[in-house]
Amino acid sequence: MSEAVIHVETPPLATLALRADLRARIGWICHALRIAAVLWIGWAVVSTLVSWSDKARILEAYGFWFSADFTGVSDARYAAAVVAVLLSLAAGVPVVICIWRLAGTYLAGRVFTVDAALWLRRAGIAGVAAIVVSVLARAVIASIIAGQPVLIPPRGSFVLPQDLLHLIFAVFVLALAHIFKAAAEMAEDHAQIV
Repeated sequence: MSEAVIHVETPPLATLALRADLRARIGWICHALRIAAVLWIGWAVVSTLVSWSDKARILEAYGFWFSADFTGVSDARYAAAVVAVLLSLAAGVPVVICIWRLAGTYLAGRVFTVDAALWLRRAGIAGVAAIVVSVLARAVIASIIAGQPVLIPPRGSFVLPQDLLHLIFAVFVLALAHIFKAAAEMAEDHAQIV
């Protein structure tokens, strides 16, 4: 009976040196991106919980927005609105995960690769989805507080100026992902030919 021999190919020393050099150059920014993403979602949750813990202030703000008196909103309806707010925040978690994984591919030395481009694309898609969920959640939350479906608020809009800015950034990330993926695929094809 012969034993199967598993051959693990180790990269040449030059490749290891290039990875170490790359990691030294981009490691700090990859770690900073990871930390910033986690801090962002944590900050968003904490600040939302702090804001929404003041029921009177929130209902006053919605009352101004709708030119209505919402002081009589039940605790159950208010709790449902808080749950909707937290669920809309949960849409940001995939963005954080994608940024974390993208930084991980970069730290592993796979910068201009198809898998890095796919994580970049996932981050862009997650960003677009989070924006859509956020806008829709505003309508749901307003409807819960108003006690009836609200499609257009009397003052303002469910779409905010920063939503457009966030959408521009998310679409920019998607465009970069498309460009990087095409370039990485071309490089792979070229490497197979050579």
